[in-house]
Amino acid sequence: MSRLRLSLVLLPLVLNAPSPVWADGFEAAVAASREGRHGEAAAVFHDLARAGDAEAAFNLALLFATGVGLPQNRTEAAYWAWRARLADVRAADGLLARIWPLEDTARRDAIAQRLEADFLPLAQSGDGAAMLQLAAVLTVVREKPDLLRAHAWQSIAAALDVPGAVGARDATLAALPAPDKVRAQDEALIAFRDWCIAQDKPQAAACRVVLLEPQAGQEAG
Repeated sequence: MSRLRLSLVLLPLVLNAPSPVWADGFEAAVAASREGRHGEAAAVFHDLARAGDAEAAFNLALLFATGVGLPQNRTEAAYWAWRARLADVRAADGLLARIWPLEDTARRDAIAQRLEADFLPLAQSGDGAAMLQLAAVLTVVREKPDLLRAHAWQSIAAALDVPGAVGARDATLAALPAPDKVRAQDEALIAFRDWCIAQDKPQAAACRVVLLEPQAGQEAG
């Protein structure tokens, strides 16, 4: 079975097979949109997107962008398009090229704050993908990138062997001014130690190392 995605003109495109968890609802939403029941489709896409379905987030972004089934709203379209893009829905690139960046800095930062609120609890709980998504928000979505925080989360993800984390971490470190590079690594080590402490039962073997050592920049007690 092929998955369907709405296009910019709300025509279906063939995509990969859907996750069994969301397949029925997603297909029902696409069918509703095809039949002109766009508001019904929007409601289903919203529920699926909130539950973590990135393709549903993309379709919801399209409905907000086109004003079909929902009031046209560039801010909401951008938020949901970023939710999709940060989950690696490449089709979101085309939509974001049309609506991003927002000229209103405060509105752009408000979107970044919403995305941070989405990903931070997941990152804190140990979701490696969310750590990288949060770092991307800090580097790409925010008006003023926070490279130090992004590097810290990427470093934690790298310590947990999350695919792609090492490359992302190294790219962020390379973007920092030379005087900040050592500081970034020290702060990342402290952040990893704090993350380990916050876990009820740390599963990462590397946690045993940092919990037995003094924090970067501090003398042993």
